[in-house]
Amino acid sequence: MMPIFLTGFSLSYLSLDNIFNGPLRQFLKNYISLNEFGSNVREEVLYYIILFIGAFQLFTAIQSYFQPIIEITEYKIAMRTSEKLFTVVKNIQELRQVSLDGEHLKFLFDDGEYSVYIQNIEEVELQMILDNLKA
Repeated sequence: MMPIFLTGFSLSYLSLDNIFNGPLRQFLKNYISLNEFGSNVREEVLYYIILFIGAFQLFTAIQSYFQPIIEITEYKIAMRTSEKLFTVVKNIQELRQVSLDGEHLKFLFDDGEYSVYIQNIEEVELQMILDNLKA
């Protein structure tokens, strides 16, 4: 999630800097003829769209920091995977196989396979998850 966080931070900084006439916009005025912000509607819309995309990426990265990696309830399993940006939520009845593959825990469902990076999970918690899935 670090690349998404850095991209979101960069996009947000770029747009806020141009909206509030910051140092980057002052630097660009030396090489490009720029009027005051808001005098060109297309430029204004462009920077607001960039700000929205950057804020969305920041929100996604920060949200994933606080979400658990794997969460198992009675009927659902939610996991943060390396394949998807958002948390994948599946019915636990669709789970066919769970296998440990080095630094990843692979979940095989009816519609596909998802891998979860487990390097930062403690061994005791990982064993509890595997025991819970096998039960």
